[in-house]
Amino acid sequence: MLLKFLLGVLLVSSLLGAFVLAPKQRRALSDERQSPVRDGRRLRLLSWNIGNGDLEAESRAHAEDLPAVAKVIMDNDVDAVALQELTGADQLKLLLAALKNRYRGHVSGARNTDRVEAVLVKNELNVRFNDVPASDRFAAGAEFRLTPDLPAIVLVSVHADAFDASRRRAFTENLVDWSRDRIGTANVFIAGDFNLEVSVRNKTNLFTDDTKHDSESFAYLLKYFQDLGSDAGETSINERRIDYVFGPARVVLVHAEVLRTAAVGRMDHWPLLVEVSF
Repeated sequence: MLLKFLLGVLLVSSLLGAFVLAPKQRRALSDERQSPVRDGRRLRLLSWNIGNGDLEAESRAHAEDLPAVAKVIMDNDVDAVALQELTGADQLKLLLAALKNRYRGHVSGARNTDRVEAVLVKNELNVRFNDVPASDRFAAGAEFRLTPDLPAIVLVSVHADAFDASRRRAFTENLVDWSRDRIGTANVFIAGDFNLEVSVRNKTNLFTDDTKHDSESFAYLLKYFQDLGSDAGETSINERRIDYVFGPARVVLVHAEVLRTAAVGRMDHWPLLVEVSF
């Protein structure tokens, strides 16, 4: 009888322990899923066209919006950023100051355009910048390392022509061909506003003059890269997904999200945030 009583006490104790501990364990597991540990082998990238939709005024980035852009970057602890439609180096300096000089940056050379692309990388990542020639314009490039034992990371910030699909195609082909020489030794990411209209829901748009060119441009990118934001949804007004982050096939996508509450003023694009692991 005493043995049965003791066994009963042990059973009740174990059930109570499971009841008390299980919620804590579930919360711990949930917290781990919500906030994965950054172990130095994950990369967080942000791509954002910070221009404006007001075509009658200044459609490039507005200086008064830059503190809000900086806040989004810092709040999301981004390792590297691809920006489009800055007016030039002076705006980059303002943005770096708003970022409390935690990042270094570079703007592309202006060629056949009145706006430039930019790349930003955290100070501690020992970055080197360069211009990337692509068709009749430049893109902004950065090369850095997360850890000494990982291959170099190359990030290119791009902005393809908004009105001519054949020019977008030439631009994309040049970028991919430039990247192919580096894919074997580095993890190459190409991010920015490609203006490619390949959505099956929105086959025609006043910005697109030849969907065949856009489809072939997209297919050429997918031959060497994966579309990391494919499930994140539209990135700009009018239900358009025209901003992309393309990355190596060998990286693992952890998270991709379009930050639809981040735009301020008359911005017509939302930032695309991507996290990958190596």
